[in-house]
Amino acid sequence: MLNFTAENKERLDKFLAGQIPAVSRGKVQKAIKDGRVLVNGKKIIETDFSLHANDQVELAEFEKEELKPSNIDLKVVYENDDVAVIDKPAGLVVHPGAGNTEDTLAQALMTRYPGIEKVGDPHRPGIVHRLDEDTSGLILIAKNQPALEFLKQQFQDRTVEKEYLALVHGVPVKRHEIINVPLEKVPLKQKMRVGSGKEAITEYFVKTSDPSGQFSLIRVKLHTGRTHQIRAHLAHIGHPILGDKIYGDRPASAKASAGRQFLHAHRLKFQLIDGTWLELESELPVELREVLSKLNIAIPNLFRNL
Repeated sequence: MLNFTAENKERLDKFLAGQIPAVSRGKVQKAIKDGRVLVNGKKIIETDFSLHANDQVELAEFEKEELKPSNIDLKVVYENDDVAVIDKPAGLVVHPGAGNTEDTLAQALMTRYPGIEKVGDPHRPGIVHRLDEDTSGLILIAKNQPALEFLKQQFQDRTVEKEYLALVHGVPVKRHEIINVPLEKVPLKQKMRVGSGKEAITEYFVKTSDPSGQFSLIRVKLHTGRTHQIRAHLAHIGHPILGDKIYGDRPASAKASAGRQFLHAHRLKFQLIDGTWLELESELPVELREVLSKLNIAIPNLFRNL
């Protein structure tokens, strides 16, 4: 059974859908109607039942559909017997969820690394962390259970270094700043609310801007790993990422469009099981470099010197 506690007044189906984002609201409503939900120990079959603060909600777990391997070419930038680092293209979903059930990175990993379906959550085998669908760049994969536990501990200890490149609207007043503002999920809206929730810390460095001062290329370092953290934080300070349709993208000329959000995970540093520290970098994809070129923004040759 899955157990949840309501924090305020809310419809039962809306509350549960917000708690289990990988499951569609329609599937949640069917579970309620089928009598699979208890509120304070009592079976409730009305989807619009009104919850109140501190109500205890129980839901029988959904049977997870077995993943089917997918034949998708993956760009592997590093691998050994324990881990792999993939350079993920924009448009590739990391693992199945509501609306995305086929041709995900997790399913491609099953084809490339037979047996990885036994590592971690069977719904997201080998996945240690995630990147948004429209974000490109480096993502870390565990090939076996000991490696998964070892890497997850590094993320919990915040010893993994993850850096991104982003093109934002405007020029931030501060060339360097640490944004320390909590984030929490907004039920059913697939976005984050700024100002409440869990601790979220984002550090950025402005590297250069276009001649007109309309856009800035920035380097972003994550100190925590909340959903949409970079996107929500940059929009919060008034500089949303170019192409980010959820957090307030602004109208721009056609030459500034890459057909996606301009966010790329370009640097990853972590420790291997044998104690060796590994640092990897990924060049900007062609479509993002073309945007910088059209805007007359110099493209750095050495990412480590950004």
